[in-house]
Amino acid sequence: MELKYEHGKIIIENKVITTLDRFVLDFTKLLEEYVDYVIVSGYVVILFGRARGTEDIDILLRKMDKSLFGSFYQRLGDEGYYFLNPEDENGLYEMLEDGLRVRVAKEDMIIPNIELKFARDDFDKYAIDKKQGVIIGEQHLFISPIELQIPYKLYLGSDKDVEDAVYLWEIFKEKIDKALMRTFMRELKVTGDDYGIEV
Repeated sequence: MELKYEHGKIIIENKVITTLDRFVLDFTKLLEEYVDYVIVSGYVVILFGRARGTEDIDILLRKMDKSLFGSFYQRLGDEGYYFLNPEDENGLYEMLEDGLRVRVAKEDMIIPNIELKFARDDFDKYAIDKKQGVIIGEQHLFISPIELQIPYKLYLGSDKDVEDAVYLWEIFKEKIDKALMRTFMRELKVTGDDYGIEV
């Protein structure tokens, strides 16, 4: 697998497309017909080759109104998806409005699933406004900017999250805006010095 930067996008070449990748690419292709989104957290490092498992793919959504969500809900059903949460369309929308997450999977499956949440705080909104395009063959998806993703992983602080942060740093340290990353590290009150992440 090779990574290239062109015109502000990350191009992944010679990647073996896994079942998980196909699941995410198919879902995000549908999703972007309705709303701006950005993938955050664990799947980002898996996308770039880190060998680790995940049960869910975390996706932030720009807030959509109830009517548009209703259309999206109907479309998911038509395309063979279902919500794992035991709520109807109105209940699911209320959960999102309340800052909770809802989960979507393909029919007859539980794992993997997509975890959707409306963007709420400034970090969420920045991630969507400045989303990073990733090209894989003829398809694409959008991820959180690496400059935010690394500090946020350090902020979460579990062993797995720190390992994810280090992995992204090793791949992207020569490409990212380190001044911007320093800003996010200050705002999140984290440091990467103990892990070789020095900006």
